[in-house]
Amino acid sequence: MINEEITEAIISDMLVFFNNNECFSETRDIFAARLQSYILESKKYLEAAIIGEIGNNTFDHNFVFENNRPRGVYSNYTYKQKYAIIADYGRGIFGSLSTVLPSIGTELEAMETAFTKRISGRSPEQRGNGLKFVSETIQQNNLHLYFQSGCATCSIDGKGISFCDRPLSVKGCLAILDFNKGI
Repeated sequence: MINEEITEAIISDMLVFFNNNECFSETRDIFAARLQSYILESKKYLEAAIIGEIGNNTFDHNFVFENNRPRGVYSNYTYKQKYAIIADYGRGIFGSLSTVLPSIGTELEAMETAFTKRISGRSPEQRGNGLKFVSETIQQNNLHLYFQSGCATCSIDGKGISFCDRPLSVKGCLAILDFNKGI
């Protein structure tokens, strides 16, 4: 289970993560090739679908990245031999959805919308099903996902989904996946 201690350690290590060229993909094609290698080696297709959906959002929705931070996605499928980490320094959930839904007032409201409502960050396209797929798959297979963007967090496991604010903010998005429970 992903706890506060592991989350804090990962957040404090994020700058170091982005200097790891083996795990950092500046473009979608590099990310896709690394994910394909993971699939061929591990045969973990469901895990790869979840990782792919979260990682591809970096390239689908981020047009603005944090100043002086790398553009692309960090993806480590074997962090501490237990977790998969996907992170970026993009504009985050609120930045993406507030352009489509200007009525969204907080990062927490944006996070709840991203994981529970069918809305696209690429208007006028009618998309927005990816994070709902992630949520449903995590719940159905009794896995665990911790997702943070800004101060808003989402935690999903076999028991359901919960949202809250944290005092420690993350620039962009951070996903921590624990696949060792159900699959």
